[in-house]
Amino acid sequence: MPKALLIAEKPSLMRDIEKVYKKMNLPYTIDFASFVGHVVELKEPHEYKPEWKKWDLNLLPMMPERYEFRVKKTAGSVYRNIADQLKQGRYDFVINACDAGMEGENIFYSFYKKANCTLPVKRFWTSQTTEPAIRESLENLIDENDVLIKNLRNAAMYRMIFDWLVGLNLTRAATVKGGRTIKVGRVMTPTLAIVVQRELEIRNFVPQPYFQIELDLGNVKATWFDPKTKSNKIATLEQAQEVLQRLAAEAVVVDVKTERKTMYAPSLHSLLELQKEANRLYGMTSAETLKAAQSLYETRKLVTYPRTESQHLPTNFAKTIDRNLTAIQSMPQYSELTSSILNDRARIQKVQYSKKYVDDKKLTDHHAITVTEVKLGQKKLTPQEDKIYQLIVKRLLAIFMDPYIIDKTQVVFTCGGEHFKASGNVIVDEGYTVLYKAHKKKQTETPLPALQSGEQRMVKDAKVHSKVTEPPARYTDSTLLDAMFHAGRFVEDKALQEILKDAEGIGTSATRAEILEKLFAIGMLVRDGKSIVATQFGIDVIESMKHHDIVSPVLTAIWSKKLKDIVDGTLSSRQFYEEMQRYIVATTESFKAIDMEVAEKEIVVVGKCQKCGGQVVEGFKGYQCTTKGCKFFISKTLMKAKIMVNDAKKLLAGKETREIRFTWKSGKKGKAKLKLENDQLQFVFSQPKK
Repeated sequence: MPKALLIAEKPSLMRDIEKVYKKMNLPYTIDFASFVGHVVELKEPHEYKPEWKKWDLNLLPMMPERYEFRVKKTAGSVYRNIADQLKQGRYDFVINACDAGMEGENIFYSFYKKANCTLPVKRFWTSQTTEPAIRESLENLIDENDVLIKNLRNAAMYRMIFDWLVGLNLTRAATVKGGRTIKVGRVMTPTLAIVVQRELEIRNFVPQPYFQIELDLGNVKATWFDPKTKSNKIATLEQAQEVLQRLAAEAVVVDVKTERKTMYAPSLHSLLELQKEANRLYGMTSAETLKAAQSLYETRKLVTYPRTESQHLPTNFAKTIDRNLTAIQSMPQYSELTSSILNDRARIQKVQYSKKYVDDKKLTDHHAITVTEVKLGQKKLTPQEDKIYQLIVKRLLAIFMDPYIIDKTQVVFTCGGEHFKASGNVIVDEGYTVLYKAHKKKQTETPLPALQSGEQRMVKDAKVHSKVTEPPARYTDSTLLDAMFHAGRFVEDKALQEILKDAEGIGTSATRAEILEKLFAIGMLVRDGKSIVATQFGIDVIESMKHHDIVSPVLTAIWSKKLKDIVDGTLSSRQFYEEMQRYIVATTESFKAIDMEVAEKEIVVVGKCQKCGGQVVEGFKGYQCTTKGCKFFISKTLMKAKIMVNDAKKLLAGKETREIRFTWKSGKKGKAKLKLENDQLQFVFSQPKK
């Protein structure tokens, strides 16, 4: 009987597949192994050529003739164990069980090339980690020569190489020219430019005064407007007072319009939509939302694959949607509602045939995020996991509920030859919005009294309100993610707008949160409450580069479109690479001539070195001693956890840090505090409660 080695992307997925496999009778046997995400990476420049270790403009651009991989420092034992298994000659083929998508292909085949493996490969492909989904995938493995899989693999590899070349060459050129570390990236830099543009708009904003007039007509208040321009703003106080002088004692209704608005539940969540909603309702950052959603998928098994761009379900999934609703039915707060949905076949079928929610043509690598067939039961979720799960549950229930219906009424009055407008809404049916009552601040729909054309109203009062125009609001996680997705708004060329629209903006749902966190880490962006603010450093970088296309979202969109063309089979990998080489050469030469004027980095002192007593300051990758020859260093990242400035200060003061969440090599997560003992970091675990 043939034998295979199945390699999962993470230990948790490996264990899930293994449990299901033991209950099956397949025509081959399987041994199991697991990565811990990426186990190999592209080599550093000096590993190709020793002289490339120098940060010298004359050495740029650096483009190896052949791209090679090295084992990541944090994954050495994982790599060796799996590579050794493959060398023993026990297997007839390998099963790639990394995440279903471009990045999963990259993780597997980077290892496959580094390990010099020549065994045939089969693809395990699923967006869910439930038992039925795993069973179906094991029974229907995809051949490695499948056209879509091959194209995905090629696109993934060239995307990685392109990003490596851009980051390496342009970062080195900018850093040498600027005199301090300046990170440049295909998505990172245009994202920074979006925030910088908004910050400059705010800084340069000059408030303009204007005036509005409000009529008090008893139980109706109406605002003046110009019927030609539709504007309700009056430029000067003198003009407003002139309007007041023309007003009569009565206002006459000249027009009444009532329009019924029917609003159906929004489509299911993509990761972007989930991140935006979580930020808007709970103030969660995009990284926090992704982390919670990933845990709900990977560890809790409660939701489907979260790193998706799609908001639609496939037809086959929708056919068995009853199973997913049954999982929700076990939750007391939704039991009655879910039961009524399950007992109404017509309601379920209406959704199953609705292109708004179910459409195979609108799927990306994965379908929309929704709940799995696994019941919540006694699972104890973290507060953030609970918030995200509740949002996903409500979104699924909402699509089976009645629409939100309101009657919008607009009344126009005339008074002394001037026009005034009043608006009001009446809720006809709350529909699916009853699910979100807890998030509503106040009743926002205010009805108007019944009014008819020709009706007269006494003017009780008329007031002039003095106001000023306000600057645009700073970005939040929600609005910045939306700006990245709709990057075409920042481009004038119509054709390029379409490219950006087709490419779904800059970055992907899976990478946007990580890109933002990098910009915060290198000091180009900072948070001010919910707001995201560009620092002077970030502004200086963009101002220095503003004439280069790396700053524009157009660049990343064009290259993303090319990658999509590789996946679709309309562009060859060779042609892509040749275009990429030409771009890197031309852009690097342009950067070498750039005039970088950036603010010097503010030195943040975190404490005294325990080795030599010198100052320890914050650096790009960690906290290091400034004494020449002293090698004291605390990394900013430890086992996927971030060591913040306040943590470093406590360590150097001989105190314990806050409780930090770490990820062990096995993939298991746990919390511990840190302390410094004899210049070495030590974990401090909480004592179990008796």
